[in-house]
Amino acid sequence: MEAFYTSIILGIVEGLTEFLPVSSTGHLIMATDLLHLDQERYASFNIIIQLGAILAVVFLYHNRFRSLTDLKKLKSLKNNLNQKGLNALHIAIAIVPTLAIGFLSRKFIKAHLFNPYVVVTSLVVVGVAMLIVEKIKPKPSIITVDEITYKDAFIIGISQCLALVPGVSRSGATMLTAMMRKVDVITAADFSFLISVPVITIATVYEFLKSYSSFNANDTLQLLVGFVVSFIIAIVAIKGFLAVLKKLSLAPFAIYRIAVGLLYYYFRL
Repeated sequence: MEAFYTSIILGIVEGLTEFLPVSSTGHLIMATDLLHLDQERYASFNIIIQLGAILAVVFLYHNRFRSLTDLKKLKSLKNNLNQKGLNALHIAIAIVPTLAIGFLSRKFIKAHLFNPYVVVTSLVVVGVAMLIVEKIKPKPSIITVDEITYKDAFIIGISQCLALVPGVSRSGATMLTAMMRKVDVITAADFSFLISVPVITIATVYEFLKSYSSFNANDTLQLLVGFVVSFIIAIVAIKGFLAVLKKLSLAPFAIYRIAVGLLYYYFRL
């Protein structure tokens, strides 16, 4: 029963934080620490339940994903790479750097960076960076994802590599970079959501294939519970996040990151 409640808690944490610029991995590491769980054992668990949150994006953006995977559009893309609007090539360009670097550095990251000290440092540093970007960001000229260029997609994709460090936040890194590329904050969030789906799906499947032999029947039930909970909570979190962005942009999340990082360091570390 305790494992069941643990799965619910971790699923809630994952669903709430996956798409907010506060780092879901960082929060899961802190939650695992506060619950006195084995960090190494739950590292794979926390990565795998991300798939539930990812399916929430597919659910909410299903029309866009249907368009991106439309066979007729994919065939026409082969003949005209410069066709207008967001297409599958934008997504591919944005995710390849992260997949390559993530694959090469997976063992190092899990062995050396999955700890609360790295998380706290990343939370505070990126929180400060978010406040700075909010002050110096140029006036946005790109107000829909269909206006994002291949160059924009590549640069935003490169920034996503920073999120391999726990505590940085994939959405935070990509959104900050997009905003400096004159992308409107809501559009930056939309693009960040879209490129997260293939990246996290591939990472989750790879992690599962590498570690499935270490799971037993009870672990499978835990994974299923965490998966379902993260899916439901993520739907609510995404809608709430977009509502806050329209009124307050990223500043509240920057302040939250800094406060949580400092409080966790003071009381826990």
